[in-house]
Amino acid sequence: MRNLFALIATVGLVGCVGDVTDMPTPEPEQEEPPSQDTTNPAGGDLTAAKKLFNDNVFAILTAKCTGGACHSETATGSTLTRFVATDAVRGWEVATGYQALVGTFTSGAAPVLTIIKPGNHKGVTYAPADEQKIVAWLDAEVAARNGQPTTPPPAQSETLSQATERVLSAFAGCMTIDNFKAANMAQAWGGLEAEGNTECDNCHNSGAEGFMASRQANFMYDVISTKKYYFLQYLTVDLTQGPAAAKVVVNKASFLGVSNAQDPHREHPRFNANTNPGMTALNKFYTDTMARVNTPGLCAPRPLANQ
Repeated sequence: MRNLFALIATVGLVGCVGDVTDMPTPEPEQEEPPSQDTTNPAGGDLTAAKKLFNDNVFAILTAKCTGGACHSETATGSTLTRFVATDAVRGWEVATGYQALVGTFTSGAAPVLTIIKPGNHKGVTYAPADEQKIVAWLDAEVAARNGQPTTPPPAQSETLSQATERVLSAFAGCMTIDNFKAANMAQAWGGLEAEGNTECDNCHNSGAEGFMASRQANFMYDVISTKKYYFLQYLTVDLTQGPAAAKVVVNKASFLGVSNAQDPHREHPRFNANTNPGMTALNKFYTDTMARVNTPGLCAPRPLANQ
């Protein structure tokens, strides 16, 4: 019996060569970078902001942006940024559904202001009183959506809009074409497939509809690394912890509504916005750029142009 136990013990040891230190270490899972998958990350009550839009802003956009087959919901021109509803009841819903109009909802990064202020957009200008109404509406939106107070900050304190510009400039200054190419951004987004065998660069290779996706890496990089309008389609700013903790994050919200053909993007071909080569490339590019942002003294801030 004793010999039988010894035999069993010996057989049980077959194959147990070495120890646990010889076992291969599994590859760590790559952590997904921070992102926003909603334009209302704090879940704030938007009633007051919506009222400001309905009372003060809708009429301005209707007067300034619907002529010449431009941005009316029923426009027949080449633009697909049809952010002015024909029905005032739906005005706020349609307008806020266009990232190309509202950006981060801060006055310094909302194309509804930044595209017009230089004075070279189709000859359109805002009267000072109209600009103040748009700023007041945007201030209410960004405060509610990020869970921040609507009262002005104390003197000398950074505003949400100023914080947005600070972190956008820091991130843009640390972007490099080498990291852009290493992440395969141009091929991944330019060739991203949607239903009907359509690919992003079929429509967006020159920035049409406010979105840039081109397989020409240098061209695509030159646009999104310098022009705020296009940058914000891929990346946005998290302001939920206040101005001091503001940070750039991946803008997943920009793709979710479009990918599901939700209003106001009903005509867009559907695609998976969560898992696709484009998001993989964007996550890598974001991670590599943030590593540079977080290295003191490595790169200087570079403001994005309001284009």
